[in-house]
Amino acid sequence: MTTIQVIQFTQHPHPWHALAEALGLTANGEKNDAWTEFDGDGMLALHAVDASDPRVGTAEVWMLVDDDDALADLETQLSAAGIAVIRGAMEGVGATLEIALDPHSTIHAVVGHARAPRGDTAILPLFFTPNVPASTNVATTLELKPRTSSDAGTWADLTAPGGGILALHAEHAAQTPDASPVSLSLEYRGNLDALAERLTDANFENSVVDEAYNRTLILSTPDGNELWVNGAQTDLYGYTEHT
Repeated sequence: MTTIQVIQFTQHPHPWHALAEALGLTANGEKNDAWTEFDGDGMLALHAVDASDPRVGTAEVWMLVDDDDALADLETQLSAAGIAVIRGAMEGVGATLEIALDPHSTIHAVVGHARAPRGDTAILPLFFTPNVPASTNVATTLELKPRTSSDAGTWADLTAPGGGILALHAEHAAQTPDASPVSLSLEYRGNLDALAERLTDANFENSVVDEAYNRTLILSTPDGNELWVNGAQTDLYGYTEHT
């Protein structure tokens, strides 16, 4: 079983702890300054780094698999599909895979301890990619299941059997070459207005805007990045739902 985990690098772990809980995520174990995991539908890990670290405010996407055999099987499947994959090792973690989602984006895979999905908040990393269909092919090889895609071929999202959603969006001309190709976003399946009120009560300013597919809550993270919390998509005009 595969679970999506997003590692968010921050210089402000404590405000992020409060934000994660206000967003409906649940801390797994003790919260601390260095590394704290939060569970929802998928997993969010907050990794504290120094203010001078260039990773501040950025995110990495990791796929957690059950055991070493599952990791080896995944490597075999990726190689057989012609997808670039590099095996490495990380101290204290073990074997890792670095997988090319597209020419400038990577996803990592590692043996991890996933928990069952819970609550109304899903972890939804968003990749900007030059070729949505090709990146979708990589994601399905990673055992993610297509959920919705745009008829124009500019959007696709896929779910992990162990929790989390991966979203792919076609690159746009305004994107700068040095911009990060991936960012953390969330999907909320409950009452978005009630969530906005809860965030306001926790001193996180936010606004709710109308989008074509539903409504979206937007707020600034403790590191100054914009975080989008999408309502679950209800209008499928121009989209195909995969079952």
